[in-house]
Amino acid sequence: MNRELLARALCQRPLLLKSLHTTCAARKDKDTALLPGQFLVGAPDPISNIRPVKFFVPADETPQERTYRQLRESAAQKDHEFWLDNNQRFEQGRAEFERQLIETKGQCTIDDLSEYYKRYQEESYRRHLEYNRYVMLGTDKLKFSITDEFGLWPRIEKEFTSRLPLRNLIWKGGITQTAQFVSQLAVEIAVNQESISSEEIVLPGQQQSHALLHICLVTIGEHESDTHKAEARGRVKAWALKAAQHKGASWLVVFVPSTNETTQRASAGPKFLNMRATIYDRLRSDIQSRKDANHVVQLRPEAIDSWNSLFLAVRERAVQGLEDRVMTLGEEIRRLDANRMLPGWNYCRFFMVKETLVSLYRALGLNDEALAQYDELEAAFFQLLDARQLAWFSKFGGGADGDDFTDILNLSKKPYRRQIADNTISMFDFRLYLFGQQSRLLIEMRQFEEFVVRAQRFVATLSLAMREPGTGLSAAFVAAWSYSTCQNIVEICEGVQLAQADRSGAGRVLAAAKAEFLTSARQQLDLLGTLARRLPPTYLRRSNTHTRVTTPELSDDANIEPNVTNPVLAEALGSDERFDQVYVRTCEQATQYYLESGRRRFAQVLQGDIAQLHICRRRWSDAVRILRPLVPADSLHVMDVHLAERLAVCERELGHKDACLDLVLRLVENSQFLDAQSCTQHAAMLEELVNEVPAARQIQSKLFRAGDVAADDEAGFGVAVDIRSKVPRTLRAKRIEALLVAGNRDVQQLEVTMDADDVELNSDLTRVRLGTDVVSCPGRFEVQSLRIFIGHIEFIVPVSNPNARRFVRLNAHPASPRITFYPEPKRLRVKVAASNAPIDAGMRIWLHDANSHLLQNRSGDDGTGMTLTVADAVAADSHAMLEVALDGTQPASGEVLVYAEYSVDGELRMLLDTELVEFVPPLRLSAHIEQGQQPDSASILQVRAQCCALDPVRLHTLCTDGKADADSAQLSGRGFLLFAETATVVQAIDTVPSSVDVHVEFSSLLDVLQAQINDYVCSLAAEHKLSRHTRYLQRLIMAHVRQTIDAPATLRESRLVCEPFAPLWSLASQDCSQEVRAAMRRLFHKLSGQSLDTNRSCQRSLDMTLELALVTPAYVTVSLDSRFCRAFEAASLRVRLQLDGTSGKRLSVMVVSSECMVAGAAAQEVSVRGSVELHFSIVPLATGYLPLPEVICHEYTDDLCWTRLHTMLCDSPSSLCVLQNDSLPVICSVPVGNKVR
Repeated sequence: MNRELLARALCQRPLLLKSLHTTCAARKDKDTALLPGQFLVGAPDPISNIRPVKFFVPADETPQERTYRQLRESAAQKDHEFWLDNNQRFEQGRAEFERQLIETKGQCTIDDLSEYYKRYQEESYRRHLEYNRYVMLGTDKLKFSITDEFGLWPRIEKEFTSRLPLRNLIWKGGITQTAQFVSQLAVEIAVNQESISSEEIVLPGQQQSHALLHICLVTIGEHESDTHKAEARGRVKAWALKAAQHKGASWLVVFVPSTNETTQRASAGPKFLNMRATIYDRLRSDIQSRKDANHVVQLRPEAIDSWNSLFLAVRERAVQGLEDRVMTLGEEIRRLDANRMLPGWNYCRFFMVKETLVSLYRALGLNDEALAQYDELEAAFFQLLDARQLAWFSKFGGGADGDDFTDILNLSKKPYRRQIADNTISMFDFRLYLFGQQSRLLIEMRQFEEFVVRAQRFVATLSLAMREPGTGLSAAFVAAWSYSTCQNIVEICEGVQLAQADRSGAGRVLAAAKAEFLTSARQQLDLLGTLARRLPPTYLRRSNTHTRVTTPELSDDANIEPNVTNPVLAEALGSDERFDQVYVRTCEQATQYYLESGRRRFAQVLQGDIAQLHICRRRWSDAVRILRPLVPADSLHVMDVHLAERLAVCERELGHKDACLDLVLRLVENSQFLDAQSCTQHAAMLEELVNEVPAARQIQSKLFRAGDVAADDEAGFGVAVDIRSKVPRTLRAKRIEALLVAGNRDVQQLEVTMDADDVELNSDLTRVRLGTDVVSCPGRFEVQSLRIFIGHIEFIVPVSNPNARRFVRLNAHPASPRITFYPEPKRLRVKVAASNAPIDAGMRIWLHDANSHLLQNRSGDDGTGMTLTVADAVAADSHAMLEVALDGTQPASGEVLVYAEYSVDGELRMLLDTELVEFVPPLRLSAHIEQGQQPDSASILQVRAQCCALDPVRLHTLCTDGKADADSAQLSGRGFLLFAETATVVQAIDTVPSSVDVHVEFSSLLDVLQAQINDYVCSLAAEHKLSRHTRYLQRLIMAHVRQTIDAPATLRESRLVCEPFAPLWSLASQDCSQEVRAAMRRLFHKLSGQSLDTNRSCQRSLDMTLELALVTPAYVTVSLDSRFCRAFEAASLRVRLQLDGTSGKRLSVMVVSSECMVAGAAAQEVSVRGSVELHFSIVPLATGYLPLPEVICHEYTDDLCWTRLHTMLCDSPSSLCVLQNDSLPVICSVPVGNKVR
């Protein structure tokens, strides 16, 4: 409250109205010697510094005087309590602060205390704001009019007013027309101040308000003459008749016996009492009829029961008056509303009648009913506004001095009610008054959330209406009004108490609303600062939260200085320094409220606007200090783009080229959030920065994105990549490289780099062809990344990721040499054929298995594995032959990775290919001699050929020492040998040679099929223009045949039986272009209709020299006590060895098993002559059916080494000795000799 106004009010004595029968004697204070107009002032309180005040209390103090005095005393007491608490907090906090500083620093200076003062002001800001905020939200009072022509009021005033206000009323009315409870009814007493008028409704705003209850105080003494009695009864009867005709009010006659009559009645007997009662009864019979009850009440001031009866009648008459008034106002409102479309209807008259009903509801404390009436008035106003039926609003208003400085809750700024009643109010003032009344009700009802929602709608709609043509209001006035109104709403929200609202979540809602109002106020500062030349004209386009105003609106006010009455705005528009202070303070307050409401992103936008102000003032360092924490390090969103733009400008002005480049790259990557002009500017800046950065850099950027990736069919060994650029202009790349990876990721990776020089990257899509002459790696490759070199920057563009890997299938380079393998027993022949490009200085070849491990050859001397070397140069279109010895440790056949290095024209090149290589021939040859039983009998030579390959083999010729055997002619007619099947040729000889030469001619089923498939694929590929893919298709089809062929069915039906070829086209063309895919589909469709002949001849030869030795038959028997064993219970294993003949041998027998342990010695040495039985003890590891273990026999030879003779795999189908799990052990014949091959 203003201190000057309070002091002036304390020094002035209010004018007191006197009744007709009040004496003029000077009144004295009943407790002190103060005279009227005087008051005592005491010494200041030592803590609060507030002086106590003692006001003058007259002996005949009226209720109005007492209420006014109590309000003054309450204000003084509240001042004392606030400053007492405030000063105690300040002193306690300062003492604690000084104590801590003395403990840490040893002293406390004035500069140190300044920090405490600043902190205390920030912490006590809310409390001081609530103290300074003085809101008059008073409750309307209903008037009781008392007519006292007999001077009775001073006699009963004290007791009568002590029973006010009326409490706990129940009345039926309002919108719902249901019984409602009124906790209290504030009443204002008017004694002899209102004459009963016949006017039905007295509108608000007039000098006199309409009384709800008219009370007439009457006394008639027995000692008075009959003429006086009759005259007094006549006056009371006339008053009652006039009061009964007044609508909207009730009346009551209170008969008060005189003091003498009361004394006499107390001392007299029953006769006296009956006589005095007749006067009261006559008065009742004169005034009220039998239907009108409780209109005349007798009051004996000294009797409590009489007072209770009086106020019971007052309560009933008051409720009756309320119901009558509501009914009367309702009829008038309905009449006016029904006549809305008639000529001469006036909205202001309708508004005043409704507001009279609102005042009644507010007096009853029914604020929700009052708010509903104002809402109906607002709806009717906008309805008429849309229909353009508000002709009585002659002007829009708002141009007067002070109209741009709004206080919503201060409705005494202008005589709004009088202007409404006189039809002179403007539309601007009317809307302010209507919203002010609604706001006061909402705050009284503590509906703060509803208040801020309506306030937002009010500010938006009224400011929009003020900008419409014809209002005569400038953009500067609208901006100043919007700024003041938003700030005023924030002040109102800060002054409310939210102790309970915080728990219900309203605190965050209010914080968000205050932040939005402050943001709107800041937007008006943008406009006002532009008009007042405090901001450049381009600022509105660069601010994130700028006010959206049209260009003509700004151009009209371009030369107009804003004329504002808001002192804060006027001071801010006076200088740049003060404008910046108000601007920053408003943004910081809004930021704080945004953070309280959990809307962090909006807070960042406001911080960005502060940075934009620093940029306008060319304070680059201050802007960078604010913007750097705001721009996220990972990804930019819509609200981050403008912050990044500003930070990029500041970094470039400060010379931080690298930081500026990073920001520009991120902005171009998020160009979908920018307009076309900004994108073009950032692209030009990017083109300059890539050449201005001080050193070369490698950047992982999303500026470029790889699209479709496919093998380049035109360039041979190469790839074609679609590169999409987000830069809205053409960039020139010095070089583009693609990294391709092949091989097993877990073991070893082969990286191939393809490149292209001097490439122009368009703004949208560019197809780039990449290739290399250095590497030839046919197969499937994963394109991992691209490297684009522009200026000093190397952009890394990922192509593949764990969720989406990009593969291409490359064919062999046309200029690369061709390597072919020819397997032979104990050696592998390799043919290296050069293409049209000669090999300069030889070639080095490495062979790897399918897991990229280097194949090992134990016979090699250098230990480097299986490597081949071409020592001399190879001319164009010529070849060189190599061979490598095999030691038998290699697999029979398998996929082999061939890696070769060579040079062409002095340039090192590389070749990587995959070949299916057979290290072991598909036939296993053996020979032995059985001597005759007699010395002169002939010996028998047996030559056996066993199929050891999975694919069937057909024998054409089998001969020894160059001579065709007698049975060789029958071999070709026998057909194909399946796996483990044998063909034996027996020949009688006279002498026993030490060795024999064997020649075999054979053909495998897969060789026959592959020859035919190769012919078909070559012809079909040439037909469909897929010649470059011939080798790949041949390998793919043969791999499919090997995996899915049904060999028995193929041999039985003499045609190829396997899975169909048609589904292979999708696998073969998955990394190719659409044209190639279509051609491959047609190729496989035709291939499926081809028939293959299994009888076609495709012979291969095999020559071997077999050493012979005499063989003595031997028998091995393996048995267990029981095949079903329990875990960890020992079982007995018996191995019986028996040799025929007289010669003995020294053998070693070993037992090996993965499912049991051998107790004791796992191997035993024994000299066998005839038969011998060995015993082993084994311990099973699990309970169940125990398979027979593996038995290995070795012979001790003359060269003092153990030679492995035989391994018996009891459960392996590849062993010669097979023991089925579901049968007893069998006896198998095992050849035992010194040199068995």
